[in-house]
Amino acid sequence: STCYNSADPRIDEDLCTGCSDCVKAMPQHFADTGEDTAEVTSSENADVVKLEEVMKACPGKAIKWK
Repeated sequence: STCYNSADPRIDEDLCTGCSDCVKAMPQHFADTGEDTAEVTSSENADVVKLEEVMKACPGKAIKWK
C-alpha cells in the first residue's frame, strides 16, 4: 500500500462517539482525548487504504479529510 504525506484526516468532535475504534485500529495516528472523543495525533506515513477503512467503519462518521 502507498503512503501519502498529504493524507490529512481530522476528527469532528461533534460527531465522534468516543468508541476508540480508530485508536485501536491505528494507535500511531489516533489517541483518546479523555473527553469521550478521539483526536488525530499524526498523519505522517499513514496507510491511506487502512485509514479509509477506519473512516468508513467510524460509527459517527466523524473522521474526515481536512
